[in-house]
Amino acid sequence: MDISSVDVLSCHIRIGDADADNPIKIKNPIEITEVSEIEIHESYKKLIGTAKITLPKGSIYKSTVIGAITLEGVDASLVTTEIMQDGVIIEKRAAQTAVNENTFKVGQRINIKLGYNGVLKNMFDGYITAYNSDSNFQIDCENMAYKLKLKQAPKLETPIRGTKINDLLGEKYSLLKDTGFKLHGDTKKFDIEIGKVKVTDNFTVADILNEWSKYKVYCFLKYDSNSEDEMPSIAVGRPYSSSKNQPVFPDEATGPYQIRFDYHVASNDLKVLKVDPKFLAVTGKALGVDEKFFEVTIRLNPEYDPSSPSSKEFQTINATQISKKTHKITGNTTAEGAKTKTKVDLSTYTVVPYMSTRMGISSDELAEETIEYFRSYNLNGITGSVTIFGDFGLPTAVQIELVDDRNPSKNGIYLVDEVTTTFGTNGYRQKLSLPYKIRGSKSTYGEGK
Repeated sequence: MDISSVDVLSCHIRIGDADADNPIKIKNPIEITEVSEIEIHESYKKLIGTAKITLPKGSIYKSTVIGAITLEGVDASLVTTEIMQDGVIIEKRAAQTAVNENTFKVGQRINIKLGYNGVLKNMFDGYITAYNSDSNFQIDCENMAYKLKLKQAPKLETPIRGTKINDLLGEKYSLLKDTGFKLHGDTKKFDIEIGKVKVTDNFTVADILNEWSKYKVYCFLKYDSNSEDEMPSIAVGRPYSSSKNQPVFPDEATGPYQIRFDYHVASNDLKVLKVDPKFLAVTGKALGVDEKFFEVTIRLNPEYDPSSPSSKEFQTINATQISKKTHKITGNTTAEGAKTKTKVDLSTYTVVPYMSTRMGISSDELAEETIEYFRSYNLNGITGSVTIFGDFGLPTAVQIELVDDRNPSKNGIYLVDEVTTTFGTNGYRQKLSLPYKIRGSKSTYGEGK
């Protein structure tokens, strides 16, 4: 009779001081391998990811005591020695101590690895921001981008056109100088234009990177490998929903991870969403040359007649009016649909946002881009989330392929928006938010990735 194997949850937490020369390294760490619960939140829409660790009172941590060689009365099996570069022999002794209110300090480095049966994957690197020792010990953490909140951004002002991410985060403007971070290699290939950036002495580097999310340009941390000795890079990109003509993420070469409902899924609240194109509207938004936002909304013309050359397929409604002063300075014209101040009620419509990536665009050009996005919008998709077991240890901004034989309408390739990782007495789970269906899938259970 065969006996099924049992997967044993494994965690390894290291807490210590950051190395001044290499912040990813932890000096003289203590080690914790038992917890009540760990919860990690990550989203490509937020630069700062968070983690929360709960330890029961009386938890034991392991540390290394360094001192002179004195073996009398000491179990030699617990002692190791090391010869330093100057020839001095030091003693390293393993010790176990109960956690107390003096064990942790705000600002210390923390690393969390999770897995099964001792096979661990690096899931979080960051800093302790707060802790509570009232009943259970609770440690609040932020990821490595915490450092960017402490770094003053240099004063700079760029032109409204031609400003690239590569210049801002590279050598030209040196926004990341002395932070320990660099721009991710894939982002460099995209060479994304960001528009005008003006920095005063009241902003940190984190403030600047978070500000770009208004333009649907998201900054997040990305690791090139699972090595604990390498700093993460700053990845910058747009989700698949922004524009098919602009750089997007994630790189298809990194995925997709195939998620099978009969094996990997613990639970889900996914719903198949079907949208009637007659009641779909897309609101496009852009930054004009006057450094002000304006918008147009596109919907289908209910009386469109394909046989009539004068009949228009789309209507432009609720457009922002361009002032006479702006028109005189920039030459930007007001789009059709902005001639009246009366706004169309879209409460019964599905309204989808669209952000143009072109700076200094005209109203008519924005309307054309919004119509193009309307035509390519996926009317049938999935809303909700899926909770999987911890087999993959997924980060945010990756592709997954859902495979469900019982409900094939869910099958397809999706972009993971937000990941909530939980680990503890209730098991190891990852809740994945899936707002975007990239494309359908024809894969079967017999096919690989």
